[in-house]
Amino acid sequence: MIFVDDKTPTSSLLEVKQGDNIDNGQISGSVKNISIQETDEYLMFLFLLENNQEIVIKKIRQVC
Repeated sequence: MIFVDDKTPTSSLLEVKQGDNIDNGQISGSVKNISIQETDEYLMFLFLLENNQEIVIKKIRQVC
């Protein structure tokens, strides 16, 4: 089981793959599909689970 939330490093979120079991403290399940939406301000990770629930994590982009 992989715990994911908005404090999880982006590099760790990018390593999550289909079939992994993830948990955000409220929802848990096996990942069916992953979508990453990108804007100038943030990355949004959408993890669709086998039970049709969705875990959404929004990460503010780091500006160097």
